[in-house]
Amino acid sequence: MNSKWLMPLVIAALLTACDDKPQPESGFAGLGNTADSYAQVTPGKVFSFPQDHGQHPGFRIEWWYITATLKDEAGQQFGVQWTLFRNALRPGQQTGSGWNDGTIWLGHSAATSSSGHYVAERYARGGVGQANVTSAPFSAWIDDWAFTSTAQTGDPLASMQLKASGKDFRYDLHLTSSKPLVLQGEQGYSQKSEAGQASYYYSQPFFDAKGSVVIEGKAYQVTGNAWLDREWSS
Repeated sequence: MNSKWLMPLVIAALLTACDDKPQPESGFAGLGNTADSYAQVTPGKVFSFPQDHGQHPGFRIEWWYITATLKDEAGQQFGVQWTLFRNALRPGQQTGSGWNDGTIWLGHSAATSSSGHYVAERYARGGVGQANVTSAPFSAWIDDWAFTSTAQTGDPLASMQLKASGKDFRYDLHLTSSKPLVLQGEQGYSQKSEAGQASYYYSQPFFDAKGSVVIEGKAYQVTGNAWLDREWSS
């Protein structure tokens, strides 16, 4: 199984286990339950940006997934990954204050180097100011981890800052792109199985990246390439 589908599957399983109400049958692994009362993915969606960079509360699950391959001046290779997952505890708009908000957030970050693999996770409940995604200006964040547009005008993805940290690593990268994003599948409708499970899915695979990676206290100035995947479904 593609590793990027594993974490949403774990989230859905945990949420189902914690809920004492009867649950509908699970759909495609990684997309959670496909209850009719959640918004459904159908062909023919017309994407609208920057609005679709933000969250879609009517759908059960979505994520912002960034990976980067990097090198320092000596040619040493590094990799980083940053993901923010949003999961709706109940159908419908999830807006609310405090514990009335029906959103769970999970952040996952990683860095790799010749010395090892380093990971960290963050969890948050919606409505308490700990995590959020906004479309104008575009910003996805949980605690002090962030994927935030620094573009003054035009495409928000033209200039982005990406940062995260864990026990033995941290990174701060500036991402730039002058090429358009890519609608995956059939104009952004990505079918996952013959049974019809699907997601809305687009990518920005053309980021140039530069910045710093710190591994076990040692800082490296790096450059390379990065890729954003965006998906949401029920």
